[in-house]
Amino acid sequence: MPSPPPRSPHEAPKSGRRESLIRRLADAHRDRPDREVVAGYHNINYVVPLGWSLALLLRTMPFRARVKCRMPRDAVEVVPRIWPSETELLAAVSRHLKEVPRCFRDFGDWSLHSYRAGRVLSELVPVGPVGDPLLRSFAEFFARTAAVPEEELPPRPAGWPEPGQSQRFLDWLIGFTEDRVHRPNRWRFGDLFEAVGIRADAMTAFRDDPGRPPLTPRPFCLLHTDVHRANVVVDRKQLAVIDWELAMYGDALHDLATHLVRMDYEKDEEARMRQFWAEEMERAGHADMTEGMADDLPVYVEFEYAQSVFPDVMRAALDLLALPEEPAGEEFAHAAWRVCRALRRAAEPLKLKEVPDEGRAERALRDWYDGPYGRAQEEARRVADDARHGRDGGVFGEWGVVEDETYGGPGERMPDPVDGESEVGELAEVQRMLADPAGSCVLFDFDGPICRLFPGGASRPDDDELWERARARGVHDMIGAVEQRSTDLYDVLREAARRQPGSDEVAALEALLTDGEVLAAQRAPATRGAHRFIRELWARGCRIAVVTNNSPRAVASYLHRHGLTDAFGPHIYGRTRESDRLKPDPDPLLRALRGLDAEPGDAVMIGDTVADLVAAREAKVRFVGYARDADKVESLRAAGAEAVVRAMGPLIRLLDEPPAAAW
Repeated sequence: MPSPPPRSPHEAPKSGRRESLIRRLADAHRDRPDREVVAGYHNINYVVPLGWSLALLLRTMPFRARVKCRMPRDAVEVVPRIWPSETELLAAVSRHLKEVPRCFRDFGDWSLHSYRAGRVLSELVPVGPVGDPLLRSFAEFFARTAAVPEEELPPRPAGWPEPGQSQRFLDWLIGFTEDRVHRPNRWRFGDLFEAVGIRADAMTAFRDDPGRPPLTPRPFCLLHTDVHRANVVVDRKQLAVIDWELAMYGDALHDLATHLVRMDYEKDEEARMRQFWAEEMERAGHADMTEGMADDLPVYVEFEYAQSVFPDVMRAALDLLALPEEPAGEEFAHAAWRVCRALRRAAEPLKLKEVPDEGRAERALRDWYDGPYGRAQEEARRVADDARHGRDGGVFGEWGVVEDETYGGPGERMPDPVDGESEVGELAEVQRMLADPAGSCVLFDFDGPICRLFPGGASRPDDDELWERARARGVHDMIGAVEQRSTDLYDVLREAARRQPGSDEVAALEALLTDGEVLAAQRAPATRGAHRFIRELWARGCRIAVVTNNSPRAVASYLHRHGLTDAFGPHIYGRTRESDRLKPDPDPLLRALRGLDAEPGDAVMIGDTVADLVAAREAKVRFVGYARDADKVESLRAAGAEAVVRAMGPLIRLLDEPPAAAW
């Protein structure tokens, strides 16, 4: 699975000799051979003693102290993360909750935290009752968390529900589950979901349940959203809640609901926890946050069970791929038990017709494991990783992969250096727009500006393979007739859709193309500098989207593999069933502008074809051409493109240089 994007520091990057020394010493601490490894789902932590030199530089004392080197871990996106920087949040939280570990430094790709001594509750009491003293401590924690001043928290994402909009907050959570967890992963897990009885419309049906009244309006506050046994450190009967990367701002009942579900309390302790929570909230002056609790808390609990079914099923399947050897029978059986447990909990809120027995779930998992998105795809990913890191073998070995982000094919040299000043001159209008990234948006074509989907000069699958599969799908004659005028498969699809709109033949042709794109996306090399540019834009609050003639499934697969899913969110505007509306039709750009709530004047498109340029003109957005060779430059210039770059470097530099004065 891909690594998540680097987290943005909460302050300007530190520099100077002192900070360089801090980084070197911190790196040495992280790499100590005697480090203690504490792995969570979202991060891997290395716990090491804090040396005197680093302690003095950090202005803290080392007396038997330890520090935690916190590194993001590869993980499927399954829960919201509205604040990319845990560091920025901890700066506010640790001022009010003194027991919460603070962050000494955020280096971007990892961060250095203080370490909270004690025993993790999951070790002390892995299951079963925890006792009233801890229940009351949890209730006090939630009340103190609710008191953290809103004005000290990081800014929320644009369009975030306002305090009191409890129903809208729940709708946002449901939308995230559907748009960022279920739908983007359906290309890989859809057959598995269906096989175990999870309908494609499960979450939308939950949202639109006519029998559920709207939630009571309540004030909002800071929420941890992940208070469970593994995130609680107990020392002398005092507890500290750690790992704040999933915190958000919203309805306090949601925080209580996630806690109840993930602690898996027995019924009597769950009832007492609810009672203690309400008492502490009222004692702390937050009685208005308990309004409607009897009716609304069960709704949030049902939502937790409903949304959990997707990550639980995916994790059960992916854990089979993570095994060093092919899973044994008992490992498949355990995965099936996990799936059935999640389905039993979600059965009522999702109104599942039936919950399969463990035998049926195991068969579904075996079919997925042996299918194209299981073992075969994991092997392709490992080959790609080996190639990207310069190891022997793999389909990328002959492409001369450099570091993590490359763009080149057999016999194709990298773009020559270009005159940066002349490019910046052409890009003056774009530079002025990006001077306020939060007020602008960038629309990326996919194949070219982000990656090379079919490298080595191949703009379509191998001819022989294409024709063989076309015959099998019954669309051979259609391809042949249209191909007399164009050898570009997207032209073929567009013309076929115009000739026979909505036909089974067109659907089969589109499916044929999608299969090829999804497979190619798993091994497509990145355009050099593109990932860095995307992450810089995202970190600065710029709205970004993909506008492409490719399948959204292929795009989502690529972004997920490279840890870019969070950057784009749901804003992937690719090929739809209306295949006659491919670029140069502006349809994907217009859909992106609506989805981003942006005006054409706020936007710039980065594309590499004349079709991209024409679509941008029709949508009335600025255009920057990306040309990997002289022929591309010539064709874009001839079509009237005023700004053309041969690399992403000039665009990245625009973000850091002051804009030239308008003339």
